[in-house]
Amino acid sequence: MNTIKNIAQAAKNCASSIANTSTEQKNAVLLKMAQLLDTHRGDIVAANQADVSAAKKNNLPSNLVARLEWSEAKINSRIAALHKIANLPDPVGQVFQPITSSNGLKACRMRVPLGVILMIYEARPHVTVNAGSFCLKSGNAAILRGGSEAKTCNQKLGELWQTALADVGLPTETIQVVSGSHEEINELLQLDNFVDLVIPRGGPKLIETVSKKSRIPVLKHYNGICHVYIDEAADLHQGLEIALDSKCLMPSVCNAMETLLIHSSFASQLHTVIKAFQDNGVVVKGCERILNAVSGIEAATEQDWTTEYLDLKVSIRMVDSVDEAITHINQFGSHHTDVIVSDSQSRAEQFVNLVDSAVVLVNASTMFCDGDTLGMGAEIGIATGKFHARGPMGLQELTSYKFVVRGSGQTMGGDFLTSAATTAPDKV
Repeated sequence: MNTIKNIAQAAKNCASSIANTSTEQKNAVLLKMAQLLDTHRGDIVAANQADVSAAKKNNLPSNLVARLEWSEAKINSRIAALHKIANLPDPVGQVFQPITSSNGLKACRMRVPLGVILMIYEARPHVTVNAGSFCLKSGNAAILRGGSEAKTCNQKLGELWQTALADVGLPTETIQVVSGSHEEINELLQLDNFVDLVIPRGGPKLIETVSKKSRIPVLKHYNGICHVYIDEAADLHQGLEIALDSKCLMPSVCNAMETLLIHSSFASQLHTVIKAFQDNGVVVKGCERILNAVSGIEAATEQDWTTEYLDLKVSIRMVDSVDEAITHINQFGSHHTDVIVSDSQSRAEQFVNLVDSAVVLVNASTMFCDGDTLGMGAEIGIATGKFHARGPMGLQELTSYKFVVRGSGQTMGGDFLTSAATTAPDKV
């Protein structure tokens, strides 16, 4: 029986071989996994339905159940993503920022894998596919621990990863899907001699717990308090389309808009704005100025400005300038994804430069904070910190680098080999 330490040790043991595995072999595993998802889709859907039924029986929040559901369409999207990732350039061994010094030394940075990556996440079984594929393609070993609410589906996906790896002849310990208890995961978080990076993906409680208990470096994928600001120089119709798409298309994802900031010049058209949200089933909350202009909506409290609804709810605040919008975002946001809608280039650039977020968009929906859209095939998550990666994380973000310096005999100091030292000794 594998103990937590054995699992970590096994991952560490195969990390060096995976780091030097050929691109062709890694891609072969990805394509085999895509094939297995297709041929086992019935089993996957059945496993997921068992998880969803249990979640509903246990009265899990509706937004968590929505993230847990994995339909045929979502399986198809993961199959497509695996093919895209297989077609992406292999980051391992890529060289960049080359320089030649005055003495002829040639130096560059070369991308190398991080080693062993531990991913801890809630719901969303597709993360088991995304995380495994990104870790493998970037030359890392992966330990994947999904939430207990997705245990049945994740176990099935873990079996498929094992089959895909074995089929190509790579160590099955390269991608390990585990379901340990909280105590076992706490133990795993202490094994910094085996694991190189932890990526928690879920709610604030999960991320705070992992950050407090881990001896391993943690790359946070925090909650998404995302904003759309409709500037006075915006086309209101365009701004409203962007805001509705940002809220309604996928309300349970981390890059969904939670707060709409609208310039006071549109005060006379607030009825149109709010009705558009309500017509799409969105519960609207407003600041005091909004309440004074429109009746029949809920009052937004101070807590609403820092709440990630992950649901068909939105808070709306009226502001008098782009400066006020920027101040609000930097004070109440989570440094995730924020949008300005404006035809003013100067105000758009001011927003881009001063909003302290991982992703800033101009005249486009928050939904485009997405690894596939940004050419990554998918993403392992969206990092909201500043070390060492930020925003949607793809292959390059799962690597570090080493300096490689090539010379032709250059030395820094003088000649330490004296003529006496280079003279052959007399025969005894």
